[in-house]
Amino acid sequence: MDLIQCPVCTGVLPASGPDAYTPARGRLIVSNGYCDGGCAEPAAPPPVRQQIAGPARHQPQPQPQDTALPVYTTRVPS
Repeated sequence: MDLIQCPVCTGVLPASGPDAYTPARGRLIVSNGYCDGGCAEPAAPPPVRQQIAGPARHQPQPQPQDTALPVYTTRVPS
């Protein structure tokens, strides 16, 4: 006997062949949708990245120099 529904999300699993598509399976697909897959698999932790000692991969970008703006003075009549 084929497993029709995912035990986790209750979505319909892919059919094993053309003869597996029955009216009952069609009703389950309409009511529950398909299983997206992967929900029954345990979630794996993200891979751990390790720092490798050695020369820097990126050269530091030169920083723009602060340039002084011209100072304009205005005489205020007294």
